[in-house]
Amino acid sequence: MKVGLVPLLYDEYNYGGVLQFYALQKVLKNNNVECDIIFYDDNEIVSQCELKGPQKIMFVAKREVSRILHKRANNILNEKMFPRRQKIDQFKKKYYSQVLNAQNISYKEYDAIICGSDQIWNPSWARRRAFLEFVPDDTKKIIYAASLGCESLSDTQKKQFKWRIERLQNVSVREVSGKKILDEFIDNMEIKVVLDPTLLLLPSEWLEIVKEPKENKYIFTYFLGKFDDKIDYIRKFADKKNLKIINIPFASGEKKDKVDFGDVKITDADPGEFIGLIKNAEYIFTDSFHACVFSVLFKKEFFAFQRDNNNRMQDRIKTLLHSFKLPDRFINVETNLESMKINYEMNDIFQMELRKDSLNFLLGNIRKNISN
Repeated sequence: MKVGLVPLLYDEYNYGGVLQFYALQKVLKNNNVECDIIFYDDNEIVSQCELKGPQKIMFVAKREVSRILHKRANNILNEKMFPRRQKIDQFKKKYYSQVLNAQNISYKEYDAIICGSDQIWNPSWARRRAFLEFVPDDTKKIIYAASLGCESLSDTQKKQFKWRIERLQNVSVREVSGKKILDEFIDNMEIKVVLDPTLLLLPSEWLEIVKEPKENKYIFTYFLGKFDDKIDYIRKFADKKNLKIINIPFASGEKKDKVDFGDVKITDADPGEFIGLIKNAEYIFTDSFHACVFSVLFKKEFFAFQRDNNNRMQDRIKTLLHSFKLPDRFINVETNLESMKINYEMNDIFQMELRKDSLNFLLGNIRKNISN
């Protein structure tokens, strides 16, 4: 069997994004499915392509201003982020499949083209290629563990999404909330909730790439959103436990944090070092879904904050906690942490059952004839 894979981004430098795409390739290869990464050189956003006249001009102008401001912000980070990006590029070169241009391939060679995972269908930036518009009608198209990253879609967004989704053969999402949104307007299609690709691999398989940290007896902090209001709270907890704090600053790779936080600051961790920092931590404080995932995989005590105090960022972590029958890990700076301890006793059983169900969706649909 052979598939083509389309990622969320081709220039991904977010640890979660890199590791989920690594995991998808790894699990397919483990099941004797060859993979190519299909590069389609079109970044047009769905919400833009159907605009006309003044609306389109205004939309493009706003995006161009945003791009320029983003580029200026990135210039500030370039010096600090360059070593990390170098290491992530080395990781991709070592572990990613070969990249082929969509214009130079024969789709008949592939049993399916798969897009996923992560926030590929977030309406703020969903690309047309994330709906596999460029793939011929007679080629099987599978969406694996898509995330919408929102609480609802407008009528206009539903119209934009509807015909694109109904053209696909198999669709799965990462969050229960995503299934609920799509079920409201997608006809004659079962939307399946599946595990994020990072959860398809066993902890022992992740150990193949883990790099052990030099430090020990520490709290690990990793925030993609603002966290300056949480510093005193985490510091008091660390002092009480007599633990140092290891922090990855500029975690999003897209913005400069307002604070310089942590007893040890690591700006250049590669993906294997990132997992190692979680695996060996005494406690983890984060607002990252994938930091929570690896905390669960390695049975760590972790605490999750709402990202930028925004409720819409909770759904992915809520689905994770619900799936694995874990107590609520969401906290705020008023939470008393002394009584919060995770019981992982049944966790391996829950993971095994959910992993099997998700793999059945992925592998079963690759093998299924498109006419079925």
